[in-house]
Parts: sequence; structure tokens; C-alpha cells
Amino acid sequence: MPKLIKNGEIIDNTYVWLQDEEQEITPNSIVPAQKWLAEKDSIGDVAGIWLEAGDGVECLQGLDLSELDVIGINFPAFVDGRGFSYARLLKERLNYKGEIRALGNFIPDQLGYLLRVGFNSFQFNDEVDLEKALALHRPLSIAYQGDVTDPRPIFLRR
Repeated sequence: MPKLIKNGEIIDNTYVWLQDEEQEITPNSIVPAQKWLAEKDSIGDVAGIWLEAGDGVECLQGLDLSELDVIGINFPAFVDGRGFSYARLLKERLNYKGEIRALGNFIPDQLGYLLRVGFNSFQFNDEVDLEKALALHRPLSIAYQGDVTDPRPIFLRR
């Protein structure tokens, strides 16, 4: 069974990230958000949805996201920073309380920043050594700006 990092631990990945239209949808599937939105009434139970880099979170505005265990955000390349914004918007504007999972082509060096914007699980590509990535799984000790856990800037935290 594939593994991922969630809440600072390496665990079994019990969900299946569906990237192929031909894959069967099960209650453990993470389906594309656009497919879920288009077929919400007929798609059945799913574990969650995933956003492509160009989707934005506006398409989820006004929906009850509490029925989703996980919302994944795909990083098509590690230089594509839109996923950082999407996670923060899910937490702050859409008040999503569930798991936010980074998917795809991000790198372990980005974990501290991904944690600051609200990600709590990380499904790396197969070539990433999870033990080495876990060593980088810690929030930054001091940050000048606020984040999703403490929105106050440093001068207000003194």
C-alpha cells in the first residue's frame, strides 16, 4: 500500500487519487473537483475531491464541504504556487476543517511553507524518500507574517 505523510507521520494512504477518467469511483476515491461538481448527485460517495492548478476555489463557494474527508490540491510543477493560495483560501474563506492534501510535483523543501498555509497531508511522487521528507516536516520556528494557525504578524505576538 502506498504511503504518505499526514500530521507529521508516515502512514498508509487509504485513498485513491483518481487521475484517469476510466478508473472506477469508490468511497475511497479522490475525484477531480470539476467531475464531482458536474456529477455530484449521481457520482455516489467519495472520500474527497482534488483541485487542478487552474481550478481555483471559487467553484466550491457556497457548497457544504464538510461531507468531504479530504480536498487535494495538485501541484503540476514545484514552481507553480497557486496551490499555496488555494489551501489558505479553503481554510480562511471557505472554512474547510478537513484534510488538505498536497498532491503531485512539490518538493520536500516546501513542507514548512505548505504547513503554514493549511496543508496537513502530503502525497509525494514515488521517487521522494518519505523518511527524508519527514525530517523537513516542521513549521518554521519564526515567521514575520501570520499564517492559518496564528494570523497575527510577529509584532503583535510580542
